[in-house]
Amino acid sequence: MAQPGVVVAATNNNFRKALVAACGLIGISGAAAEAVEVGSALMLYREADRVKVLEGVLSVNHEFNSGKSANFKIVFDTMTGPSANGATPASFVQTFTRPSGNGSYQTPVGDTPLDDTFHDSRFAVSGGGVLPLNRLTDLSAGLYVSSEFDYSSLGANAALTRDFNKRSTTLALRTSYFHDTISPKGGRPIPFAAMPDAGSNQPRLDGDGTKEVTDVGLAWTQVLNRSTIAQLSYTFSMVSGYQTDPYKVISQVDATSGDPDNYLFESRPEDRARHVLFGKVNHHLGRDIVGMSYRFMTDDWGILSHTVDLTYRWNFSKTKYLRPHFRYYHQGAADFYRRYLVTGDALPGNVSADYRLGDMIAYTIGLKHGRTLGNGHNLSFRLEYYMQTGESHPADAIGVLKDFDLYPTVGAIMFQVGYSFGL
Repeated sequence: MAQPGVVVAATNNNFRKALVAACGLIGISGAAAEAVEVGSALMLYREADRVKVLEGVLSVNHEFNSGKSANFKIVFDTMTGPSANGATPASFVQTFTRPSGNGSYQTPVGDTPLDDTFHDSRFAVSGGGVLPLNRLTDLSAGLYVSSEFDYSSLGANAALTRDFNKRSTTLALRTSYFHDTISPKGGRPIPFAAMPDAGSNQPRLDGDGTKEVTDVGLAWTQVLNRSTIAQLSYTFSMVSGYQTDPYKVISQVDATSGDPDNYLFESRPEDRARHVLFGKVNHHLGRDIVGMSYRFMTDDWGILSHTVDLTYRWNFSKTKYLRPHFRYYHQGAADFYRRYLVTGDALPGNVSADYRLGDMIAYTIGLKHGRTLGNGHNLSFRLEYYMQTGESHPADAIGVLKDFDLYPTVGAIMFQVGYSFGL
């Protein structure tokens, strides 16, 4: 990163010219530049003995005198570390075939099986702009593309925003569409097929998997008084296509001992309809700002979730602030979530042992510190702790599974550094 006031100051003019030229590519040109804001962030996410993520973000927002604006964003992240494969612990050392079909890995007695081959990198670029249609109405649109080793996504979004009541009320109609392609290592496994031995050939589904996501939403923002602003939104999302995780299995256990006899690949429905209701209130206390939000989500997979988010921005000087953050999340399990199957029982239509689809509670607690530097640039630090828990010892567990932790608590640390400046 350039040192403030040295390289940045020397390249401001060239950067501004390049950005104006780039804005012309999407039809936002012919007006003098009013402001350019550049933001960057570097985040480290680390679970204890599991996944680690390093993410870098660079964003640029260009505002014009005419009210038009353009924005660009680049994200790069890399993910490594063991990831739960869905199988249960056992009273013996378990051997699993790697996703590629070549090689294997083992899990010690009583441990949660973790796939130690997980490694991926993602590169994503998005951009868009805002075009005023008249004094009270704006049209915005954007494009998105991302690529990783076995997954790619193309998307577009648009929104129509209208102000009312002397600009104290804003209504926005939003829509987006994404087309994703899934190309798993080793191919897409056949649902409910047994995990093969390493090096053996097994039939796979033909070609790559595809998934389409369409969102339509309506948002209402209201200035309640000089100190309070509220927002309420509803979003309907329809997902269709390949939604099975090709790297997840489920244990098929003995009805008496509880030890696994087999490992089957999971199967998820190809359609999912989701409803999201979101509300938020920000209140200015004179010096500080308190924010509260609530999110309700339900879908036809049977998942129902509640999210409460609280922030308090303590502006202890004109150039410095602290912002404590607390988030609570509760989720009910999907209808087809099962921690394991019993050998000899009829197979369900769909099944997954992925803990992300199970009944769980998650907490996030953290603190962000921000300051404005002498050159007008902004620097921030954010440190948060995340903890996720579920039903570790179900009452109906079979045999040795009664003694094992079937939903281990996951804890993670998140640290982020942010830096932004105007040109």
